[in-house]
Amino acid sequence: MAENENAHGVRDRGRKGTTNRETEPARAHGVNDAEPRPADTPSFEAAADYRRVRLDLIPLRRRDKMPADRRWQERVYEQGEVLERARRDGLNLGVRLPADVVVVDVDPRNFPAGRDSLAELAAAFDLPLASAPHVLTGNLSHPGHHFYFRKPAGAVLLDSVEGFEGVEFKSLGRQVVAPGSVHPSGGTYRWAPDSPPLPDMPELPAPLIEAARRPERKSVTGAGEITAEQLAASLEHLDPTDFREHDAWRELMMACHHATDGAGRQEFIDWSTSDPKFSDHEWIVGRRWDSLHTDRDAAVTIATLRRRLSEVGADIAQPDAAEDFDVWDEVEPGEERRRWNFLSLDEVESLPPPRWLVPGVLTEGSLAAIYGAPESGKSFLAVDMSMAIAGGVNWHGRQVERGGVLYIAAEGAPGLGKRFRAWKVDRCAQGRRFDLHLMRDDLNLAAEKDGGVRAFVQAVTDELGPLSLIVIDTLNQTAAGADENSAKDMGRYIASMKLLRNATGAAVVVVHHSGKDLGKGMRGSSALLGAMDTTVEVERATDGRSIKVEVKKQKDAERGSPMRFNMEKVGDSLVLRPTVMEVMEGEFAGGMDPILELARQEANERGGSIPLKELAAIVCERDSVSDKTARRKIEQAVPDGRSNARATIDGFMVWLEPMDARNPRLGILVRTEG
Repeated sequence: MAENENAHGVRDRGRKGTTNRETEPARAHGVNDAEPRPADTPSFEAAADYRRVRLDLIPLRRRDKMPADRRWQERVYEQGEVLERARRDGLNLGVRLPADVVVVDVDPRNFPAGRDSLAELAAAFDLPLASAPHVLTGNLSHPGHHFYFRKPAGAVLLDSVEGFEGVEFKSLGRQVVAPGSVHPSGGTYRWAPDSPPLPDMPELPAPLIEAARRPERKSVTGAGEITAEQLAASLEHLDPTDFREHDAWRELMMACHHATDGAGRQEFIDWSTSDPKFSDHEWIVGRRWDSLHTDRDAAVTIATLRRRLSEVGADIAQPDAAEDFDVWDEVEPGEERRRWNFLSLDEVESLPPPRWLVPGVLTEGSLAAIYGAPESGKSFLAVDMSMAIAGGVNWHGRQVERGGVLYIAAEGAPGLGKRFRAWKVDRCAQGRRFDLHLMRDDLNLAAEKDGGVRAFVQAVTDELGPLSLIVIDTLNQTAAGADENSAKDMGRYIASMKLLRNATGAAVVVVHHSGKDLGKGMRGSSALLGAMDTTVEVERATDGRSIKVEVKKQKDAERGSPMRFNMEKVGDSLVLRPTVMEVMEGEFAGGMDPILELARQEANERGGSIPLKELAAIVCERDSVSDKTARRKIEQAVPDGRSNARATIDGFMVWLEPMDARNPRLGILVRTEG
């Protein structure tokens, strides 16, 4: 091995003692970094901040950064119980990160000598640190930082970017310590004094997302055979000091990466850095692990890990059977936990409002039903919304939240390909990426034994990545042997929908039939209606060409006016096109014009404005109309002058104004302002 080259294949640069550069990175960007203070017990005042933005709190070990429970990524935590347990046992709290939040985790100890990686990252990618909610990590000797940002849910990031040592990106599948927790050194994790509120997380800059985006890897046979917990237990049999020779260490890392399909990153870092010689190499080990995500082939597999373990008389650790049960590890046998969770008036008022997946129709993480008579067009509506969400395309003038979609096609699957193709042609979206998955296997969500359902849910979470919407088409075909009029049978079906919702965070929508009398709503037990957050009725007109779509139940918001669509032929299928889009009452008033919403979307994508002629060209292509007709539509929807601006669904103001007031011949701009 070359002189000064460590077992991890990186030349040692030397490590300076604690200097001001370890406490300065945040100050350099206008953040006030107060001195950490010693603490004996955690504080839980900050918990409400996370509940407002729907971030899950999880229990951590006492004065530690590690989760208190195994399989914490999969557990469903009730926040009141988490807080009660943490207060009772003096535990720290962690934040389980969802797909659309990323924490920039800064550890100045890993900065190269004489450099400030945080400042360099901010300069290279225009990272708005001063506007990001900011937590000081509590290490008394080496203060670090957590900066919170939003990101697209579908963008999966590596944990580090080459050239910026000491900076990591944590998102889905990871957790960070919550403010109020106690660091092992005795300091307290706390909000920086001038941190913006947590709901005000800015977007992570697009160039940084691209630089950190995880490359797609082809499937490798046998990858992911064991869990991260099994890896940690297996590595306990191996002495890290026996792997100081670089090639042996790298071979073992590759074997562990293959064995967990990349999920054992932190466990391998912890094992590697338990060697006192490399105790400060967290970032280096993590970066080497991340580099394996770009490898196209797995030359070293889990077999190498098995061989190394057999050399010391051990084998891969087997999963603990107790992990199959969702139990509290810290609760003593026979100890009785309180079942009730009481909220104060302040806590109730601070609960976050529902976030729209499809504005006015469907909220995130909800249970919903689309129902109607046979041939009413309800499946066309489900496909229409699924494609809009999977592609991030506005849904008839309403800006959706883009995300992954799973469409469970238990009925009519052979015809769905034609519908998807027609939809893309109609929206001129043939080249757009759609994060949509189709499943057509048999599935029974009302089975008396839920083992099959749990196995299905596990497969969904393991294989499909983040999801925003799951469509079950139809209830009848996924409830074999169940009596739709039985509250008990439908109770099992509802429990399965909730299990899917809780495991994925997605809105779960079931397509169902109405009874013989449409006025009586959905067919079957009233338990189904009672469990739904939203129900949408689809009724076909007598002309056979148009449908009426009406939200009949909206648990957490006002119901809007009915929407009407024509079912028009495109290619060898049908698509929905709006006819009379009646203006909704309340918060959506004035924001339902599809042209107005299109103008807002296109102008925002171009920095706040778009030339009228360019928007007209988009309308021409989308609606197959002449330039004159397109301009007339735009001018009817978008008023002249800032003082006459119209508001969209999400509160943006849109108006027309000359590019140059002194020379109107230069053309007209469509302007938008949030």
